[in-house]
Amino acid sequence: MLAIASGELAPGKRLPSTRALAKRYRLNANTVSAAYRQLERLGWVQSVRGSGVYVRREQTHSDEAQLELMDRLVLPFLRMARSAGLSASAVRQRIDHWLGMPSKRFVVVHPDEALRKILCEELRHALTWTVEDCEPDAAAVAQYRGDSVFLTLPSKYSEVRLLAPDTSEVVALQVRQVDRELSQYLPVRPEVLTVVASSWPEFIEIARTMLTAAGWDPEAIVFRDAKAKAWRRGLGTKSAVVCDVLTSADVPEGVHKIVFPLISDESIAALKTYERFFRE
Repeated sequence: MLAIASGELAPGKRLPSTRALAKRYRLNANTVSAAYRQLERLGWVQSVRGSGVYVRREQTHSDEAQLELMDRLVLPFLRMARSAGLSASAVRQRIDHWLGMPSKRFVVVHPDEALRKILCEELRHALTWTVEDCEPDAAAVAQYRGDSVFLTLPSKYSEVRLLAPDTSEVVALQVRQVDRELSQYLPVRPEVLTVVASSWPEFIEIARTMLTAAGWDPEAIVFRDAKAKAWRRGLGTKSAVVCDVLTSADVPEGVHKIVFPLISDESIAALKTYERFFRE
């Protein structure tokens, strides 16, 4: 139940057979079958005759299922609090404190300002919370303590984790696989001018490598710095612009643009769970 609720077991995933689980845990097969039937009754799994047991695609659990899940989470926590000598009133006050925090926000922390702006723009399109950004500096990070979830890229996670308060959450954003995403546009007709444009220099360098790996003819690609005023020169109806979400707003009308989001769908979905938790 916890694995399904946390997303570790994805909707539609086939679960081990009754026989396999019985052997693994040295249980009677009837015991495992009864457990699966209970999970199905509570809305967590679905059995398909002749095929097996699967995680339900539509996660609509009964009130009983939700209560049972919460009990599995809360009871161990309360036992730990009791063992630590904490009172019930103290625990309740602290939980109320965290649940009653003011409106939350996401803060992108990274040394590259151009990259921060692109990431923030993507997040604002996908999320409802306020999205801000700052440099990985102790004073800059400190002003967001208490009501923020800090976001960064995996390469900077350790640095940001040290700067952020111990009670703050730090999330490493996963980046999309560029070659896999862009391969859907292949093959490119030879008469099409492909332009890669971004205000973030590394976007251009990554695109140069990945587009070639994806099968693009390197001789047919033009790379332009979107900070330059004349970067749109020569673009027409037979042009395709590969760009980030910020640059896409400056692509002339009538020009085909391929907007490449940097943040993976999985990371966006994970951030939405933060919003949904407090909203619901």
